[in-house]
Amino acid sequence: MNVNLAISKSTAEHLANLELDDTSDVDPKLIRLLKAEYRRRLARYRLTDRQLQKKYGMTLAEFEQQQVTQRLNYSWDVESDSIAWETAVDGIRTMHRKLNKLI
Repeated sequence: MNVNLAISKSTAEHLANLELDDTSDVDPKLIRLLKAEYRRRLARYRLTDRQLQKKYGMTLAEFEQQQVTQRLNYSWDVESDSIAWETAVDGIRTMHRKLNKLI
């Protein structure tokens, strides 16, 4: 599916100035930028996952199986961690899926 997009002259100049490749074709540059953004998000999600694994000494699956939020009386900190952790783990899967589609 080919889609024509209009971009401003300024945006086109910025893309042209990026030394991502030798071509004037915008598509490969945009793909490389998308990959970089997906990898940045993946790194952020992985960091959150690692930090929470370290904090609780278990994976998210174990955290949920052991009902840690319930055991700790649904405290604000634990609930917040649980939401952030679920978001991170889902984000890791999503970013992998998006990256695989771009490759």
